[in-house]
Amino acid sequence: MSALHRHAPLAAVRMLRFLSFRSLLLAGFLGVALIPSAALLQLRRELGAAADAAQQYQRQAQRWQDGARLSQELALQFERASRQALILRDKRLRETAAESSRAIRRAQDALLPDAPAGVADTVAAVLDHVGRLQRLPPPQRLQRDQLFRQLHRQLQWQQQLLDQARQQQQSRWRGDIERMRGQANQLAWLALAAALLLALAMTLLIHWPLRGLQRRIASLAGGARQLDWRQAGPADLQRLSRELAQLDCRLVELEQQKTRFFRQVSHELKTPLAAIHEATSLLNEGVAGELNAQQRHIVGILRNNAATLRQRVQALLRQDAGQWLSTALSPRRFSLHRLLQRRLISCQPLWQAKRLRLELDGSDGQVVGDPSKVETIIDNLLLNAIRHSPPDARLILRHGRADGRVWLEVADFGPGVPDEIRDKIFEPFWSGPAPAGETPGSGLGLTMARGYAQLMSGELQLRDSAEGACFRLSWPEPEHTR
Repeated sequence: MSALHRHAPLAAVRMLRFLSFRSLLLAGFLGVALIPSAALLQLRRELGAAADAAQQYQRQAQRWQDGARLSQELALQFERASRQALILRDKRLRETAAESSRAIRRAQDALLPDAPAGVADTVAAVLDHVGRLQRLPPPQRLQRDQLFRQLHRQLQWQQQLLDQARQQQQSRWRGDIERMRGQANQLAWLALAAALLLALAMTLLIHWPLRGLQRRIASLAGGARQLDWRQAGPADLQRLSRELAQLDCRLVELEQQKTRFFRQVSHELKTPLAAIHEATSLLNEGVAGELNAQQRHIVGILRNNAATLRQRVQALLRQDAGQWLSTALSPRRFSLHRLLQRRLISCQPLWQAKRLRLELDGSDGQVVGDPSKVETIIDNLLLNAIRHSPPDARLILRHGRADGRVWLEVADFGPGVPDEIRDKIFEPFWSGPAPAGETPGSGLGLTMARGYAQLMSGELQLRDSAEGACFRLSWPEPEHTR
């Protein structure tokens, strides 16, 4: 394809920069409406002409028929009066015959202005016979009879010629109707083709710039930033492109602010975590006195949690938040039951402080998934359940498989989630009423948990429960997602 043909649509689109979508649509509708309207007007004009021609043919044929019939009637009257005048020698009969001959002349003269081919000769012959009959002396009876027979034959021949001319006019009129019908069909198809071409042209003129804008929006949604938002096309689309360019710049600023925020928070957390880790190490070494077995167990839990937090803070310092909360998955086989046991041990001081009775139900089989993501989800669900559980209550954890999906449930027997806030608990930075004696949460735990669940093509739901709250996590194993 040559460069001229390749850039032709773009040149056409640039010509629309002073028009809006509303103007283009209005122009398109007007074009689609005007083309059939023009065809209908042309058809109406043709039909009007056909109707006028039909009326003219009908009047002409009626005039021919009336003239021929009148001429035949007058010829009979002329013959009868002439013969009676010769026999009776009546003056009034001669005047009647003369008047009939004059009437025949007038009737024949009326046929001459628009007489068809051959009729003028019959008119001349009829008038000649009438004149000869008028001039013929009374004694020549045989010649008079012959002239009257010739006159009637000429009138009959004239009638036949007029009938043929009327039939030819009808044939021409029917031909004109068929021709106009063909023209009407052609106009209809041409109007339809023109309307379709116009609609296609309008669609291309609108779709071409929209497709380019759609590609850039998809790139923006996929993470690309600082795109070229210059856009040819209608004024509305150019204004939308400028607004999207502003949005692109705003997203870049927000991501930079987010990166700075996470790095600052990571730096602020690193120092107290280091102090906690050193303090637990000193306690474990017995610097402040020997510890009994239970105290060493609690200190070990504190050291493990502090080490986990330090690793995550180090990750935040090494990378930005977008890389730390990466969309990359690392699926592998692991024991969900043992992972739950380890997470229960890590938060043992919390549930022991409330004297909660734990129930863990599920088989010790292997599942496929991203254990780091599942671990983060379990931590958030456990901390949320322990936080809202009353003292001496039960805490139930269940897991299993169903229909190619892995599932686990964390159920507590606290106050539950009111209906009016069920849709809000997964929103970022939204935290419901804090339990008695507790500080409000950050509002990020359940949001992060649901985000990781969706990342694994799974879901995290708040299920209906007669008492307390029950959260259910499920995700498809990779072999079942192909």
